[in-house]
Formats: sequence, C-alpha cells, structure tokens
Amino acid sequence: LESPRMASKGLPDAKKVFAGGSYAPVVDLTGKKIIVRDFTKPVEDESLPEGTFDIGRYNEMRPGMYDTDLYKDTKNSIEGYAGVRNIHMGLDIGGPPGTPVCSFADGKIFKFGYNAPEGDYGHVIITSHVIKDTPVWALYGHLSAKSCGFKYEGMEVKKGQVIGWFGTEKENGNWPPHVHFQLSFVEPKTHDLPGVVSLNDHPKSERQFPDPRLVLGQLYKGEGLLRPAATS
Repeated sequence: LESPRMASKGLPDAKKVFAGGSYAPVVDLTGKKIIVRDFTKPVEDESLPEGTFDIGRYNEMRPGMYDTDLYKDTKNSIEGYAGVRNIHMGLDIGGPPGTPVCSFADGKIFKFGYNAPEGDYGHVIITSHVIKDTPVWALYGHLSAKSCGFKYEGMEVKKGQVIGWFGTEKENGNWPPHVHFQLSFVEPKTHDLPGVVSLNDHPKSERQFPDPRLVLGQLYKGEGLLRPAATS
C-alpha cells in the first residue's frame, strides 16, 4: 500500500507539513450560508435552500449511509482497505451542480477517470503536490463529466485554478451534488482512494489521510473520530 519512500521514512506529521502554508479554497464559500451536517444520525432531507452550501465532516462514522452493493461487499478491497466501511475520510462541500472546484495548491494532474458503480465517486481527479519536500495527493470526487475533459497526467495546475465542477446525480455516483475532497500521504495506484474506511482500518487511515481542514481552514469544530451519540 505504501510507496517504498514513504514506508522507509514513515508517514509525516500532517500538522507540521501544512502549517504556515498558503492554500486556496477548493470551493469559494465567500458570503455563502453554510450548514454543517451531522451524518452520525439519519438525515431525511439533504436539500439546500438557494445560495446555501453544506459541509460533510471528516473522520465521521456514518451508519446506514453506504448501502449500495459497492459497500455491502465487505471483502472488496480499495487500495488495501476492506470491511464494513462507514467512516468518512474526506471532507464534503455540497451545493448546486456546476459549482467550480479549485486546486488547493500548485501541483500536477496525477490521475483522473470515472468510477462507475452506484455510490462511488463518479468522475474524479487526483492532483499531486510537494509541500515542504513532502509528497501529497489530493482527490476531488463526484465531479461532472466535463471536469475530466482536456486533462492529461502531468498537466500543471495552479493554486486556485478551476479544475472541475460539481456533477449531477446522474454522473457523480448518484449523490446529492458535492465535492469529496481528500488528502493522502500515500500515492494512489489509480484514480481512486478509499473515501470511507472500516473501524478496523481507521487508525492507519488517520495517518495516511490527514484532516482536509489543515488546508481548507476550520470550517467546523471537532476533533477525533465523530461517532453516533450513545443511546440509553
């Protein structure tokens, strides 16, 4: 799973890697009303009033959300991750279809493609970056089909450059329109990363997939694994 370079050196301290850097927002939320979702419990209505965006939290256990065949097959492995995968390792920003998605930093197009199964990413782009001499990859999932047009591996991208757009449910894996943004210290093998992981795999995933708020800012409060509230 790990590249030889990362395996020999160990995974870096994410806070040190990203501290003091200047990063662009993946989605421009200036002047927008924002709803922070709590998916540790069922959400019956995910519709958004006009002009409103929502945030889906990182490191959040989401029981019952991932119910398509892609997740029911607990032996299916994505980059070495399997089991009952329901802990979200990216950060979601939801809004209208066609909302622009920007690169958070200077880098290159690493991989892009279409993950077709229902509940998957749909159209996805992965960028590569070097921050403080540390290789970093960033995944942008649930994009529109046109997002992957006119792209090639190794293509340079600039901080704040539009690289894609929110896809509709017909092209984004059948999800409400949003972007799933995920950081990785481990080089992806293809245009995919495990966006949700099992509790068994969670300890290593926190080290490999750092908190996106380290580059996006504190869009909400809360640290550590976000679990459903205990019931009596």
